[in-house]
Amino acid sequence: MVNVVLGIVEKEDKILLIQRERGDFIGLWGIPGGKVEECEHIDEAVKREMLEEIGIDMKFQEVLGISSEIMHDKNSTSLLYVCLLNMDSNAVINNPEFNYKWFSKDDIVKATDIIESDKKFIENFYIRRDRNYLKMDCYRDENGEYYWK
Repeated sequence: MVNVVLGIVEKEDKILLIQRERGDFIGLWGIPGGKVEECEHIDEAVKREMLEEIGIDMKFQEVLGISSEIMHDKNSTSLLYVCLLNMDSNAVINNPEFNYKWFSKDDIVKATDIIESDKKFIENFYIRRDRNYLKMDCYRDENGEYYWK
């Protein structure tokens, strides 16, 4: 099992997403994050990942929710911790490795270019705050496209 942290960064009622340029979901927008390292707490892992991907030291607020996700095409299971972080209002993102974009809640609900699982995390854990656990099963169709049940 792989432990993963995802950081929902909010500023002025918008959420920061990054565009994937490698791995799965290339070209789609998603929540920044990454794997938890050995002997690392969740709050420390998500702050480290935000510093690596966004270049800013952020303040950990809380764990919004947890998801167990099975990637059936890879026979792997991940436990994802979706965390809320705040960044200083004067902070400037300056990491040329990724494209960034701020999305309003309405933008997220209407968007078709956000990773489907990340969109579900945002809608359930952040926007509606009606669940703190999601069970996700990810499959690939005959065209190589991912879908979730």
